[in-house]
Amino acid sequence: MSNYLIAFCVIVSGGTFIVFAQIARARAVGKRGGSIRVAARGPAQIAPYFFWVPYVLVVLRPAPELDVPDALRVIGCAAAVAGVGLALWAIGVLGRHYDLVLEIHADHELVRSGPYAFVRHPVYTGLAVHFLGACLATGNALLIVGTLLGALPLFVVRARLEEGLLRARFGGAYDRYASEVPMLVPGVRWPGGKT
Repeated sequence: MSNYLIAFCVIVSGGTFIVFAQIARARAVGKRGGSIRVAARGPAQIAPYFFWVPYVLVVLRPAPELDVPDALRVIGCAAAVAGVGLALWAIGVLGRHYDLVLEIHADHELVRSGPYAFVRHPVYTGLAVHFLGACLATGNALLIVGTLLGALPLFVVRARLEEGLLRARFGGAYDRYASEVPMLVPGVRWPGGKT
């Protein structure tokens, strides 16, 4: 599989996410009540604004690349596309509640349908699959390090911040949801019983 085809697959899927996520956010903002609670500021809040960085790495290829067999590169490309598909499905189901900012709105509702029946944070799950697929497809060492040490931990941090907001808003209803549905990976509970 050629490097150009791999880059095209990864960049087009990521670009599709960026465009549709921005459109969904713009629509959502106009359809919901005002913010009543916002998560603390910091790296987890500004991380979405650096979503483009991995794609620069894919295009410029500044780091060594691992020798990945073509079959695994194809699987990686498929995962990159499928991950974006999952994330976009989740955004569509969230509707007016979707945003890049971690916040609760006056008319916020607890969404449990669609992919939210399988994981509590399917947007992050989808993006994790996308980035891991991009790592497998490209073999780019810097992308792999950035994904494993940067993107994935930030998804967990953002998910935990969201959990705090949602628990404060929905109380026992959110606790029941969290006891029934895993945080990021279907069927996987975190060590110590946390999900």
